Amino acid sequence: MEIRWMRAFLAVAEVSNYGRAAESLRIAQPAVSQQIQQLERHLGVRLFDRGTRPIRLTSAGEQFLEPCRAALKAVAWAEQSASAGNPAEEGRVRVGFSGAYGQSRLPLFARTVRKRYPKLELVLDGARPSGLILDDIYSGKLDLGFVSAALSHPEVSTRLISVEPLGALLYADHPLATRSEISLSELRDDPFVTNPAASGSTLRLDVLAACHDAGFTPEIAQETSDGTTLTALVAAGVGVSLIPVSSHRTGAVDAVVVPTDGGRHRIRGALAWADRPRTPLLETVLAVAEELMPTIDEFDK
Repeated sequence: MEIRWMRAFLAVAEVSNYGRAAESLRIAQPAVSQQIQQLERHLGVRLFDRGTRPIRLTSAGEQFLEPCRAALKAVAWAEQSASAGNPAEEGRVRVGFSGAYGQSRLPLFARTVRKRYPKLELVLDGARPSGLILDDIYSGKLDLGFVSAALSHPEVSTRLISVEPLGALLYADHPLATRSEISLSELRDDPFVTNPAASGSTLRLDVLAACHDAGFTPEIAQETSDGTTLTALVAAGVGVSLIPVSSHRTGAVDAVVVPTDGGRHRIRGALAWADRPRTPLLETVLAVAEELMPTIDEFDK
């Protein structure tokens, strides 16, 4: 069984389309079809139901999918180990982070890794919902993730690394902007700017839960998935929002963050990695993370 056959199978299985699979593999579509047919002949089973649109896996294909993915992951690891001078210090680690849950911890972590291990390539992939990051860690597209601790995945390990208070993000001339602290209930009549519901944002859920705890359901004036745009909308007076106090850069725009209710409303961030044998490279990065971001005992918070 050839590796290229397995790669063709996985590409088609992930996008359910021969044309897009061929584009991702950078080969012609007939070559993809031929490799799938060769794989099926080798295995003696049909892997795809070609009579459906989009193309679907047969029961045999579904059984083959995860072992195939794991085998290709092992091949990539073997290739990386063979080419690296020190498998624990050279290579690539892909890190996903979800907006508010990585901003306060990620910068120092990334700088430290790069300073200590100059031959280790840390690839940062941001602006993703936590749920998608967990899925990508499981599938092998990511090695590590900064995510909301409110979510979990049966095949992904996590540990709590941050508990941060939410503050009210207000435009500069908001009547409450000069206060040292406010009650969240004082914003019940203000329109809010939040992440879209369709994006799967856990920060949106945290914001809504905090408002409900304060006794009201916020009126959503506008939605955006981008943190910079959200801050700009608040600065323009479109509405107010709730963000982690540590994530706002002082003086970045005409907006301020005011603490609320003694820091009672909080979001919890976690570090996530796949629950399977770890590469020496990932062990190195996890050791740095443990040093800089020790596990938080939630009961201490």
